[in-house]
Amino acid sequence: MDENQFEAANLILPIVKDYIVPKITNSVVKFQGQKQKQIELERLFDSYLSKKYEKYLVIDTLVFPNKQTLLKLLYEPLSVQGYDSQNNRVEIKIDSYNNKFLPEYLRVIIEDTAGMGKSTIVKKLFLSIIEERAGIPVIIELSQINDQNNILSEIISQLSPLGYHIDNSLILDIIESGDFIFLLDGFDEISLNNRDYVHREIKRFIGQANENHFLITSRPEGSLVSFGDFKKFKIKPLTRPEAFSLIKRYDYYAHKSISDDLIAQLDLKSTSTFVEFLNNPFLVSLLYKSFDYKKDIPIKKSHFYQQVFDALFENHDLSKEGYLKREKYSNLHIDDFERVLRYLAYFTSIENEVKYDKNSISKYLEKINKLLPELEFKSSDFLSDLIVTVPVFKREGIYYKWSHKSLQDYFAAKFLWIDAKENQKLILEKIYKDDDNRRFYNVLDIFYELDTKTFNNTILYWFLNDFKLHTEKNYSSFDKREEKVKQRLESTFIYENVSVIITKEEHNKYFDEKDSVRKEAIMEYYNKDVPFEIRTTSYNYSQLPKNVVISHFSKKNNLTVILRLLFEKRSGLLKSSKGKKSTPELKSIIPGELYIINDVKDNAANYEGNFETINSLIADYEPVLSYDKAFKALTEIKNYLNRNVNDEMLNW
Repeated sequence: MDENQFEAANLILPIVKDYIVPKITNSVVKFQGQKQKQIELERLFDSYLSKKYEKYLVIDTLVFPNKQTLLKLLYEPLSVQGYDSQNNRVEIKIDSYNNKFLPEYLRVIIEDTAGMGKSTIVKKLFLSIIEERAGIPVIIELSQINDQNNILSEIISQLSPLGYHIDNSLILDIIESGDFIFLLDGFDEISLNNRDYVHREIKRFIGQANENHFLITSRPEGSLVSFGDFKKFKIKPLTRPEAFSLIKRYDYYAHKSISDDLIAQLDLKSTSTFVEFLNNPFLVSLLYKSFDYKKDIPIKKSHFYQQVFDALFENHDLSKEGYLKREKYSNLHIDDFERVLRYLAYFTSIENEVKYDKNSISKYLEKINKLLPELEFKSSDFLSDLIVTVPVFKREGIYYKWSHKSLQDYFAAKFLWIDAKENQKLILEKIYKDDDNRRFYNVLDIFYELDTKTFNNTILYWFLNDFKLHTEKNYSSFDKREEKVKQRLESTFIYENVSVIITKEEHNKYFDEKDSVRKEAIMEYYNKDVPFEIRTTSYNYSQLPKNVVISHFSKKNNLTVILRLLFEKRSGLLKSSKGKKSTPELKSIIPGELYIINDVKDNAANYEGNFETINSLIADYEPVLSYDKAFKALTEIKNYLNRNVNDEMLNW
């Protein structure tokens, strides 16, 4: 027994004894003929927790591919941020199984962008729960759930990987008794074909096992709004000292000091230029990897990915001075290898898949082989390269997975830039119109960096033109020169429908309660008459009457994603739309009655005095496209598109 196994055994034993044995004992009594399985079940739970604990002690990193690295040595403690019921900011450090986090809120969503450390937090929590004997942790990778493998089946499969028969009802009875902490990782990685089923399955399972704690992690996803009883958190960006501390941690495994030189160069650079890179743990790791390879710091994010790929292809071993080069199984030159990788990234991105069995990834590679007949390679050889010699993939049991989804996004963006050719505009238009285009956010982010001109002439042009059509179609009976009308058009652009309702006085107390069941019940009461799909909800407090004002939104998901991207890339086109926590008196608005926000003159929401208050209520605390700046930018793009580029190119 090695040191990790010995440590795991000492930690798991008390959990099995204090939590699991009593549950099994109580449950087998209910199931006739199951007593002989009690010892076997205890052994299975012990084995599951021990193996998972040993597994999550180490992590895979792009900095040290194919090398076991201890999480506790590389983990720079991350914090999550959210808001309590009074709209006060809450910040919680995840350096343990913090009692102010899951034990406090019971059901939590961590929603954040690529590379911020969502899966790392899940692993840290799993280890901490065991080390602190806080309960029975279970990690479920949601990409594994489908109509052939529901959550309970996945749990049983993890408990009994060799297929030992376990009665579903018995396991469910054990789970229903509580003390389990379910860590549901990667909501955004559910394949499109399984999305609706898995969404229903999560809700069904939570309903059955509601005495337990639940955490869901995901990139931003519109459908997460349906988990209304979950408290939503984001990961706090790394501070500059935290980023530098993380950089220094990597030196331990590099067996040489890279961090001092890297930090010295970062100190010489403009702080604002590298804020995004230093805020994001994954990008910090790319900084370290790329700096070791080229001894300089790329300015653009896409340059990081390219340098990391180049380093992996050259197989620079950070634990040794100099280079260790291995022959590639596929015998492909670096340019050809990357070309295949770009195709693979694109085809897997449109399916929203990051994890594959050998058969499915081989089918992708065979398809690419036919599309690129000039390149000669065997699918099996290329797959070996992906795992061993150019480890942009990692192997987990029988599955193959991108080392990080950001790599898939990067190569998919490069496919759009280089390989899409005459299909480029058609693909971009399909992404733009896709109601589920959140999954392409990082792809578009990188594509903007690679080819800003094409992005502006396609994605931005369509977005601004849609805004123009929105302003022409709506509020025609109002004076659009008035700022309040412009504000209404700005705020309603990304919504299909908006409504507001003032609560009845006797219901106000429920909105400050921590009882998620009662709060959910009162929300159902006020949501039941909304005649459209609710995708977002916000709360404000009115002065007269002194009640809660609920605003319902049905967002145009595709436009929401583009708006967020523009906020990051071209924030000059946007402006703040912050509403007020406490709004002025709303006249002629009846508590309990639903008001649809539209351009009908005799709608009470549009009465003089109410119009601007409603604007504040539906602002949703998000930036909006500026009316005047949008029209100016649209004119500039049209003028550019209308000029005769051919004359300029051929006039020589």
